[in-house]
Amino acid sequence: MNKQILTALCLGTALLALPGTGAVAQTPALMALSKAPSSVYALTAKHELIRFDPAEPDKVLERVQVTGLADGDTLRGIDYRVAHGVMYALGARGQLYTVDPKSGALSRVGDGKLPLDLPEGPLGFDFNPAADRVRVVAETGLNLRLHPETGEAVDFDPDREGFQADRSLRYAFNDRFIGQEPSVSAAAYTYNPDDEKLTTNFAIDRERGTLAIQGTREGTEPPVSPNLGVLNTIGDLGTGALDEASFDISDINNTALAALRVEGGDKTELYRVNLDLGRAMLIGTIGDGEPLLGLAIEP
Repeated sequence: MNKQILTALCLGTALLALPGTGAVAQTPALMALSKAPSSVYALTAKHELIRFDPAEPDKVLERVQVTGLADGDTLRGIDYRVAHGVMYALGARGQLYTVDPKSGALSRVGDGKLPLDLPEGPLGFDFNPAADRVRVVAETGLNLRLHPETGEAVDFDPDREGFQADRSLRYAFNDRFIGQEPSVSAAAYTYNPDDEKLTTNFAIDRERGTLAIQGTREGTEPPVSPNLGVLNTIGDLGTGALDEASFDISDINNTALAALRVEGGDKTELYRVNLDLGRAMLIGTIGDGEPLLGLAIEP
């Protein structure tokens, strides 16, 4: 498919015919194509970083092996600290790393000694651009923040003795999944160009194939912090249950992209996610469809 057409589909663009003319009118989304992200990194299960254009995700532009992992460690996710233009990665033992995406070289941040063990299985890993902290979530209900300068966990209530993670993930009292255990395995934050203190924390529930907001959407009064772990379902992705999910939102135009492998599927594919409805639009297979551990849109 033509790259320009595919890019338009990627952004959920609609082409509208002008009555009586047969001409095509440009929607705001189409006119914003020049502001769409053009470079995305993915972390493969083989600990390789691959880069691709989201309009043509099957064409891998760069591939490098990650080096510098602590002995016995494995990576669980990647994301950009957009304000600093630096890629970060999280190890299975809680070690935070910075990543040189060109060489694949890792550099440790802090000593990696967290006050709790990270659970096995997929993790959501994303920067909160307003607070400049890392959000880590898991299917066990884990809800945690890390400091990007020290790698240390942020205490939910520092006035209490010992360490307290943020409140465990749970669905809101008026949500359709109230009382059911969440299965959140991916997270991403929006960027507000008018007020850098505002952001919305989105999450993907892997087992349900749904998009949710953790906390409240920016501008909601009264606001509910993601630190409280309350989930509000936006809608179904349209994929059904998932075996794999990685998620990121661009600082340009808040374009939301997800790398998803449907349950029982044999390839990982790139989707554009509608943050208002929760629906995911298929763009194409990422590379050769190999399993992925993380997704990061280059700022």
